[in-house]
Amino acid sequence: MKKVLLSSVLAFGLVSSLSAYELNGQLGVKWTGFKTEKKAPVSGSFKEININITKSDDLATFLKSAKVDIATASFDSKNPFRDKNITSTLFSLATSKTIMGSILDVDTAKNMLTLEVTMNEVKKSVPMKYEVKDGNIVAKGSIEILDFDMKDPYMAFAKKCAGFHQNKSFSDVDIEFTIPYK
Repeated sequence: MKKVLLSSVLAFGLVSSLSAYELNGQLGVKWTGFKTEKKAPVSGSFKEININITKSDDLATFLKSAKVDIATASFDSKNPFRDKNITSTLFSLATSKTIMGSILDVDTAKNMLTLEVTMNEVKKSVPMKYEVKDGNIVAKGSIEILDFDMKDPYMAFAKKCAGFHQNKSFSDVDIEFTIPYK
């Protein structure tokens, strides 16, 4: 009887310790740009984000299966005037209509991942720190707009927004994504 009870407890413990990762909601994407000498943050998201991710029992496998496409025209800062200024300059190139992302590598020991971002037909690897908390995987990193061969659109943006930015716009952008899972 003790063996049966002990076996049952061990089996239950083993089964309950297995955790499958499966998308449970919509991917959240946040960007934060900076303006003025004080580097004042301006944040927002995108309205059209498509993710394809495969359920897995392994966190690294789950994350590396993620493929994301973001329509740059769906840029959303909660300020239509700002959105128009940004989409008409930064994302004005035909080659920058979509931002694509995929996770190349995951280091679960260090809670780091490498996100490959493709924008304006340029691919860059972005190191990101992540945490798993309350049913969400949240990763944070930073990109440099100029690394994506977007100097001319960035300069047009900086010129168009000079009066609103006290003549100071920054080309680095903090990025964050949240994957809700169950």
